[in-house]
Amino acid sequence: MSDVVHIGLGSNLGDRVAAIFEALERLDDCDGVSVVRVSTLLESEPVDVVDQPCFVNAAASVRTVLRPEAFLAMLLQVEEAMGRDRGGVVPRGPRSIDLDILLWGDERVETADLTVPHPRLHERAFVLVPLVEIAETLTHPVLNESMANLLTQEIACNGPVDLRCRMLARGSLQDESGFHGPRMEEDA
Repeated sequence: MSDVVHIGLGSNLGDRVAAIFEALERLDDCDGVSVVRVSTLLESEPVDVVDQPCFVNAAASVRTVLRPEAFLAMLLQVEEAMGRDRGGVVPRGPRSIDLDILLWGDERVETADLTVPHPRLHERAFVLVPLVEIAETLTHPVLNESMANLLTQEIACNGPVDLRCRMLARGSLQDESGFHGPRMEEDA
């Protein structure tokens, strides 16, 4: 039996778009993991540590037979294989790739290394915008609010999303055969 897991992806070093798609391909190639749906790519301003490049962000729905701790270990292996070094760096600073478990179905997961739902999911437009695109009616298992309602609340607190997030790729990034590369907007 497999679970549907929603993950957040981010990159702000190097070829950010290529990093997102490389991560998705690596995840899809892992045993017991299948990327089901991918959001539009967004460019967003950094939060917390603001003196760093803008991020490219996305969300994905993934099916997996792995349990949460094993899935997290696999995400960390993908990050490491893609050059992410978690040792001695500024937390929430620049990174080649960042893979976060946002939601694990309607489950709550609390371990020493993992908290799901992601504790800051509801505070981040760059997470909520892509999640609403791929899972608008999905309900946060702790806050008991849909992703769409959480985004509305986030906008009420922090202002219009278009001032903080810009779409980089339009349209579906996948079809019946799975996900595929982005269709990039033309810069005017």
